[in-house]
Amino acid sequence: MIKLIATDLDGTMLDDQKRMPENFDTVLQDLTSRNIRFAVSSGRSFCTLRKQFGRYVDDLIFICDNGAYVYDKGEVVSMSVLPDDAVRNIVRYCEELGLTVLLCGKRGTWHNSAEPSHVAEIAKYYINQQKLDDLSSFDDEIFKVAIMQAGGIENGAYPKLKARYGDYFNVQLSGECWVDIMNHGITKGSALHKMQNRLGVDYGETMSFGDYLNDIEMLENSYYSFSMENSHSLVKKAANFSTGSNNDNSVMKEIIKLCFNS
Repeated sequence: MIKLIATDLDGTMLDDQKRMPENFDTVLQDLTSRNIRFAVSSGRSFCTLRKQFGRYVDDLIFICDNGAYVYDKGEVVSMSVLPDDAVRNIVRYCEELGLTVLLCGKRGTWHNSAEPSHVAEIAKYYINQQKLDDLSSFDDEIFKVAIMQAGGIENGAYPKLKARYGDYFNVQLSGECWVDIMNHGITKGSALHKMQNRLGVDYGETMSFGDYLNDIEMLENSYYSFSMENSHSLVKKAANFSTGSNNDNSVMKEIIKLCFNS
């Protein structure tokens, strides 16, 4: 019996226009009536997710910043803050490479870009983003550094970032144009495991959905793991099952089929 469901948002539960499933309310109500917990698991920060899912804040589990910040029913379950000196080092290196950098913190999201197209891309995922002329002057607890390279980062700056910081931090591809840097051991999967322990739920009672590389550890921590039709090829290999695309409401369809009709 499924007792815990975790899903990524972008490219997974949300369609390409970033729209929520029309039947989300009904499905969540049915899950709640069956004592099945639902976790939103995203690279987005809590301040963004809290605004986006405000009406559900007392019902959902929030796995934010790829697991660096976990919130459940009014309680911060865990948080992982990057060392300030490391954040400044990453900022300096990325700016030398001409990359757009975001610092995802407790109070907000700070970035260094004046390029309108980059700011528009940032605004898709971070509601309260703000430009800092000197990004190294941030005054916040930083959970994640997100780095954007327009045109694709996997074959661009990612190898350099991995080589420079991979021994010290988790350097993870999170989208076609995005790399995220968190503390070692911080993933959506480690956050899901914390929630499994907190709720007394095991691998065989957990369902998850994802489409990109930062979802792999989450999928590996659940038996009912689904890759999307639009997933990265490595995600498809990591999941036990597959489903349709994010534009076909596939997450809700699988939940209804396995949780309500079995």
